[in-house]
Amino acid sequence: MSMVTELIAAVTAAERQIDDQIMKLTSFNDEIDNAVRQIDEAFGGSVKSYDQNIDAQLTATKEKLNGTVRQLESAKRKLQLVRMV
Repeated sequence: MSMVTELIAAVTAAERQIDDQIMKLTSFNDEIDNAVRQIDEAFGGSVKSYDQNIDAQLTATKEKLNGTVRQLESAKRKLQLVRMV
């Protein structure tokens, strides 16, 4: 296998891994949405604002996940540029 072919194979494998991670993070984000709904149903309007505290933490987690997905998408675009060269 030539060096160029090996590089293309490695880039393609990395793109697949990025896609896999994006799918996992997106699925986790969906699970967070489900958890928020369940928490709101169980604790909504509680005197001690448990629901608001948990919602705030889960929202912060979602923001970090979304940032990670954006970074992965950026990395994938860069890999695609490498493969096109």
